Amino acid sequence: MPPGEASEKWDPAHLMDLLWRTRPRGTRGPRGSLSLDEVVAAGVEIADEEGLAGVSMRKVAGRLGVTVMSLYRYVPSKEDLLDLMFEMATPEPTMAADWPTDWRGRLTAYAHEMRKLLVERSWMLDIPISTPPMGPHNFAWMDLALGAMADTPLTEDDKLGILILISGYAMNESRQIVSMNRAVARTGVSYEEWGEVYHRMLERATATGRFPALTRVVESEVFARSHATAEEDFDYGLSFLLDGVAALIAQREKG
Repeated sequence: MPPGEASEKWDPAHLMDLLWRTRPRGTRGPRGSLSLDEVVAAGVEIADEEGLAGVSMRKVAGRLGVTVMSLYRYVPSKEDLLDLMFEMATPEPTMAADWPTDWRGRLTAYAHEMRKLLVERSWMLDIPISTPPMGPHNFAWMDLALGAMADTPLTEDDKLGILILISGYAMNESRQIVSMNRAVARTGVSYEEWGEVYHRMLERATATGRFPALTRVVESEVFARSHATAEEDFDYGLSFLLDGVAALIAQREKG
């Protein structure tokens, strides 16, 4: 990841070497007793147990029974460790063999699997994104989504834009459900109940007459009537995106 000082130049090849395990082993000093995978796996275990805030070079070293300084033989910085953890926590998309064969079904499954991973391992959402995906696991997911559109008339620019849009939607919705889950734990109000609670708050706010468009939404009682699950809300929003993709495909077919 880019260093903190602007005067230093960051080399993306450095991170690629770490992610692809092509970084040359150092020749100075004693040979380490660990592997890079063991170091990264320890970080993932701590994050699964304590969240990202619990991950430190000191804790990773303690779990492995080595000194903090010895870790730098394997990973140059904590920022590099976090990038490596994100890659390791992203599984190979072997489940795609059971996905539908049409483009819409496959992109739907892609979005759902991405959301499932990020909600289950919510600490991944807390890792700052400083580079595009560069690891083999993340490349496999990109290739899978792009391949879902292979038999369509979409251009390669179209496909990449759609991949970014759907991935961004899944990531944003994952953040929202993680935040809601934390709110549920704090308030005792379930996801399905929040609509009605929010409706009452909006009624108070719109009674001032300051928000005419919002008032019409409140008067329609859309929030009060909605008891949709998080999964249903996710599908509802995703359908808008995929309808747009379908419209673009139809446009490309017409030439």
